[in-house]
Amino acid sequence: MSEAATAAPKKGRKVLLLLVCVVFTVAGAALPMLVNIPALFAKNKGGEKDKADAKAAPKTATIPFGEVVVNLAEDRMTRYLRLKIAVVVDAEKEKELTEAVTKHKASLKSKCIGHLAGKTLKDVSGSVGVSRVQRELLDRFEEVLYPDGNSHLRAVLFEEYVVQ
Repeated sequence: MSEAATAAPKKGRKVLLLLVCVVFTVAGAALPMLVNIPALFAKNKGGEKDKADAKAAPKTATIPFGEVVVNLAEDRMTRYLRLKIAVVVDAEKEKELTEAVTKHKASLKSKCIGHLAGKTLKDVSGSVGVSRVQRELLDRFEEVLYPDGNSHLRAVLFEEYVVQ
């Protein structure tokens, strides 16, 4: 066979191999745009909720606490923080905790004011500051309501959060 005859099939194979690579690359890049990949690997097909997960998730209730206003620790200006607080609790303990919050309201409010009075504008600003204040107030509420540590409180929510 001549050199020209053997060179043509080799060149044809290279072009075919290059074409196959390009097709697979384009298809691989386009696949995530066309197919919901995470859904393919999800446990439950079709968006069904797992019955075990539904039973495991505790039901919650929200108890309104009220408003707290405190001056912030700022040197140059008088700034204050006004919060309207609600507490998320286990639903089966709602009645018990509503009574406990009402009974200890003065103590809870005093803990909130004492804790927040040391905060600066920077401490309470932004989403990070708001989340931190929520966690810290949850800890203060648990100190008063559950000194033994067996808390049924789930979260502190802010219905209103004003820094001025």
